[in-house]
Amino acid sequence: MRTNLGILAASTLAVLAVVTSCSSGTSAPKSSKPSHSYAPGSVGALCRAQHWPQPMPDVKGKDPLTKSLDCFDHIRAIAPDGHDVMDDPANTAYTWKIVSSTPAAGAQVGLSTPITLKVRDAQD
Repeated sequence: MRTNLGILAASTLAVLAVVTSCSSGTSAPKSSKPSHSYAPGSVGALCRAQHWPQPMPDVKGKDPLTKSLDCFDHIRAIAPDGHDVMDDPANTAYTWKIVSSTPAAGAQVGLSTPITLKVRDAQD
């Protein structure tokens, strides 16, 4: 009987320790790995290997699909009529030219900084 009471007491203490640690307001450390995995040598992997933030590139006069913006996740390219040319169903973003960007060229930006481009028709 004494052995069973010892096992019961040890089990109770173990459960109490687990419950106490769970309710102490601390949580398990979060993984430092990114939520996406990128193939070695891919644009995503190369971009994430760089030190951020970096200066916003000068993209005035270029098309919204310029390689200068490949690292950025959140780009909108707004035409004079207000639509986002990055969402054009015919994928015609290359027919537009960038007039200005927000943030402006030279401003420090991160990979996930929202970037808004004002564009005009390349033929104008």
